[in-house]
Amino acid sequence: MTKKDDKFFVQSVNRTFEIIEKISENNGHGVSITELSKSLDLPVSTVYRLIQNLVTWNYVHENSDGLYTLGVKFIQLGAIVLKNLDLRKIAHKYMEELNEITKETIYLAILDEKENDLIYVEKLEGKRNVTLTAGVGTKNYLHSTANGKCILSGFGDEKIKKILSQKGLPALTEKTITQVDKLLAEVQKVRELGYAIDDLENEPNVRCVAAPIFDYRKTVVASVSISGVSVNITEELMHNQYKDLVIKAAAGISKELGYRP
Repeated sequence: MTKKDDKFFVQSVNRTFEIIEKISENNGHGVSITELSKSLDLPVSTVYRLIQNLVTWNYVHENSDGLYTLGVKFIQLGAIVLKNLDLRKIAHKYMEELNEITKETIYLAILDEKENDLIYVEKLEGKRNVTLTAGVGTKNYLHSTANGKCILSGFGDEKIKKILSQKGLPALTEKTITQVDKLLAEVQKVRELGYAIDDLENEPNVRCVAAPIFDYRKTVVASVSISGVSVNITEELMHNQYKDLVIKAAAGISKELGYRP
């Protein structure tokens, strides 16, 4: 928690979180502006101004009796956090096994639904003298990555076209797929074969093979991948041994998330 003498301290932000904390302490019972003003030693006008912004963003709900409770936004965000934490926890042992067998970098990725980007939520570094730049929290394109193709495989073609119309298909290397029809054909192969590849499409010297992860709703919620430099991951290795390994790992994670084929 930042202090008032901290260079990062922003008074209005800290006051906003103080209001949220006080409302949460009431365990679902509404609290009034006057009560918040007294307990936080803040002017009524200040509390009212801040709380109206929270109401606008659905972080706080104004009840019919004029009292305030936490809003549904916290339920939505909490569900996302829990889903990702559970996913990472479940996936970790499978990622460790892939890491141990292949010695390559292992990624767990999900969709950033707001921006329609791929985002890496877990990474196990390879055991070779090579470090891949993308880390946890890094975003990437869907069309140029094996993980991204796996995520796209969970959508219908029309939804994919809509995403691509927003994001485009920029050429990141000379091997990047930049035509919608070719990408749709590639995504269809993912649906049929159960895995996707990035054959030097996102970075010039990096190959990747990934498989989609499903939850209990039979929905693609993530993907897991093996990534490394092309001198270590040959096309033959990628399409044979590594694709079998990553499909098996994804199937194990999916089963623990409640997926049944």
